[in-house]
Amino acid sequence: MESYIIAEIGINYNGLLENCFKLIDVAAKAGCNAAKFQYFTAKGMYPKSAGKLDWKDAEKEYSYDIYEAAKTFELPSDWIDDIIGHCQSRNIDFLSSVMEPCGVDYLIEMGMKRIKLSSYVLTNLPLVEHCAKTGLPIILSTGGSTLSEVDDAVSNILLYNNKLSLMHCSIKYPTVLQDCNVGVIETLQSAYPDLAVGWSDHTSEVWEAPVQAVYVGAKLIEKHITLDKKMEGPDHFFALEPDELKLMVEKIRQAEVDYANGNVVIDKTIYGNTAKTVYPQEKYLRDFCFMKLYAAQDIKAGDVITPYMVSVLRPGKKEHGLEPKYIKLFQNYRVTAKKDVNFEEPITWEVIL
Repeated sequence: MESYIIAEIGINYNGLLENCFKLIDVAAKAGCNAAKFQYFTAKGMYPKSAGKLDWKDAEKEYSYDIYEAAKTFELPSDWIDDIIGHCQSRNIDFLSSVMEPCGVDYLIEMGMKRIKLSSYVLTNLPLVEHCAKTGLPIILSTGGSTLSEVDDAVSNILLYNNKLSLMHCSIKYPTVLQDCNVGVIETLQSAYPDLAVGWSDHTSEVWEAPVQAVYVGAKLIEKHITLDKKMEGPDHFFALEPDELKLMVEKIRQAEVDYANGNVVIDKTIYGNTAKTVYPQEKYLRDFCFMKLYAAQDIKAGDVITPYMVSVLRPGKKEHGLEPKYIKLFQNYRVTAKKDVNFEEPITWEVIL
């Protein structure tokens, strides 16, 4: 059985619909099964007060406002029809990660047939449940999480939907080969023998980690792609250019033959650890991106908190609120604020107890 290969276009179209088309063409020509985008709004992803992000690649150092940067990376809604149409014309699946229930519903209305959930929404159980109830197949990434957190998400999905695949990955960009720990794929396969498990690769290397993932049984492979590594943006420098993507697909298809024939050589460095846990190199982005509860408006002491008064957002540099699953407290019970909470401040236990 061939692996399902996903070309992660993400935000690497640099604001141009023409680049979306070019990247879809690159993915299709290389033999990928899906071209994947990221559909979100800045207001549904970060507080406006999320802070500044400082980072550097091999060439430059960057510093920018997190919320304003997220706005520049939004995929325009009125492009979706053209993007899906272009995917269909190239005989490649359209795929997109989602951040908000309204985004899920819109993409399904436009024709999306499969849902991708990134690692950063794994603990956003209300969103996970919303996606499960659609009945569409779901691909769930599990980077930066514990096996217990994965189990919470899987259990919620399987209540409504058994069309689920899991992706192991490291939320470190780029990931060095010794931090891949593709052995975790076997752990997930053991924990969930009825589910397909794959590898979302964030290494700079072209094919080494994907091939090793196939050797341990991965049924899906995902990799970031770009038209040119030197283009401006945070996800270009470790992504694959067209010729590299084609080579990766060729190596994966050969690895599948080797795997079927029992002719595999495991690289112990890439295989690494089998523990499904939060690794030290993942902690920064876990703290930065795993979603929490924040006030969607000013809340006064004594106010009854309703779900409409609460947002589920990535923290950025802000103090963390409660886990998203606790938004059900405000749906199912009469919860009164014990103190004032300003707009975009975290909803913590001290607020309600």
